[in-house]
Amino acid sequence: MKTKKLLILFILNLFFFSSCKKNELKDDSVLHDYRVNNVLYSKNAKLKQILSVESVNSEKNGLITSEYEYDEFRRISKVSNPLYENGKIVGVSFYTLYFYNDKNQLEKTMNYIYKQNSGFINGDNKIYFYDDKDNLLKIAIQSQNTDSIFYFYKYNLLSREEYYSGFLNRVTTYTEYEYNIQNELIFETVYLAENNSISRTISHNYQEGLNVKTEVFVIITNLKKDKMREIKRYYDKNDNLIYLESKELTTYSSASSYVEKYEYY
Repeated sequence: MKTKKLLILFILNLFFFSSCKKNELKDDSVLHDYRVNNVLYSKNAKLKQILSVESVNSEKNGLITSEYEYDEFRRISKVSNPLYENGKIVGVSFYTLYFYNDKNQLEKTMNYIYKQNSGFINGDNKIYFYDDKDNLLKIAIQSQNTDSIFYFYKYNLLSREEYYSGFLNRVTTYTEYEYNIQNELIFETVYLAENNSISRTISHNYQEGLNVKTEVFVIITNLKKDKMREIKRYYDKNDNLIYLESKELTTYSSASSYVEKYEYY
């Protein structure tokens, strides 16, 4: 009898998850053609550069916005942002160096900004701290005022992030994270710490385990929210991100819409 009950429960669970998957696939608000068939890189390819392009599948060459370099252990060692003059690269506008500890964890990043007649000047640096389970606990941002980001975990998943302002000497914002049964991040809620009010929410949608769509909502009142931004992602057959398309949907957004293209080694 016990075996029969377990079998029934298993069948019911299987039916439930299959139904959820079917419903997900029928949701037109989630689906878009997120596979790029004419581009194919190897599995886990190393990112070479990011370009700004006019549109997804644009035939025109875009402007390079970031270039990636790696060390002998295939870890990111440097990210450079080109300096343009009349549409041509004439140097580097700023770059970031990456350093690792003995446990292969990112330990420090250092940013350098190009100043005319002064050369490169060190801007802000970031120091990374971990617990004994290799979870990131804190990022200390060393600038004019040392800010910090703190991370908290539940069931081995990031559950909360707090941003601490060194200038104000207090936490100014915090974010809470929610996951689905596959441990995929599906929802972020951003709060203003001063009164614990929600400032925005971010939802993530997946297909085949890939984050294909992100929607950002700004909270206007308790009864109203505006969809401010929609981000779509496109992948090749080996799951490498090829395009990211970000659209601003409100007139009051300070950001601009853009499309990025990712190229790999």
